[in-house]
Amino acid sequence: MSLPPPAKDQAYCDVSALDAGNINMLLGQLVDVAVGDEMTDLPVLSFLLRHSRTGDILLFDLGIRPDVENYSAGALELTRKMGMTLQGRDIPAALERGGVSRADVKRVVLSHIHFDHTGYPRAFPNATFILANGALKIIEEKGPVYDNSFYAVDVPLERTVFVNPELEVPASPAMKEEWAPLGPFPRALDLYGDGSLYLVDAPGHIPGHLNALARTSADGGWVYLGADSAHDWRLLTGEAGIGCHHVWGCVHEDRGKAEETIERMKVLAGTPRVRVLLGHDKPFVKEGKGYWPDRIESL
Repeated sequence: MSLPPPAKDQAYCDVSALDAGNINMLLGQLVDVAVGDEMTDLPVLSFLLRHSRTGDILLFDLGIRPDVENYSAGALELTRKMGMTLQGRDIPAALERGGVSRADVKRVVLSHIHFDHTGYPRAFPNATFILANGALKIIEEKGPVYDNSFYAVDVPLERTVFVNPELEVPASPAMKEEWAPLGPFPRALDLYGDGSLYLVDAPGHIPGHLNALARTSADGGWVYLGADSAHDWRLLTGEAGIGCHHVWGCVHEDRGKAEETIERMKVLAGTPRVRVLLGHDKPFVKEGKGYWPDRIESL
């Protein structure tokens, strides 16, 4: 398995993590090694990417909004029933403490539209939002209340592009899309057209789930942002399988496809100079390095 080699004067992205909240939830929904109704604290991460050539700033996910009471009624009711507790973060304030204004953010990619990844999009007045077509279908059919689900999203549709890994008619035809194989993944989109950042079709969790693969140096380093393709590193090491809680079931809507995506992530994780990070990455958080305004060290 190989990834695209660097070109001459290769563009790349500096990548920084952002503390985007915390969830206390049932571990048995995530991994099959949980005992009974064991609970777990999950950190929530967002990521800031700065393009080396243009200086463009992109955010990958927005975490949990600070005013959690303003999430969709469906998400709030389901979290209450399941005994979840949530802590949100003010992402724009965190950016500004590091010297970046919310107005400087050019693009926001939402990996999917679960509440702990969508934050408060309208806080970014100049950003174009990028989601996948699967998210558009959910928004049109189930929004804005999203009964009995974790869905919650409030993007300004006039500034939102819905990309289309399935290669049907694009929902946003103004955006040129050429999805092609990348490493172990069947479909990826070269977002800037220069090999610095790819959006990766990562099915299984919910419709429209995206990951990202960012080149982190001009000579061959990478970071893979796995969002909710895996909630726990034990799914990648083989120490656990996907969980299915006896009452609430599994967090993945298509377990078979989720397992396929995890297998592809395992291949990528074994590739030299590739760092894999999860949206709820406990080992990364424990290490405590690479948070904005610092950057994640390139391998």
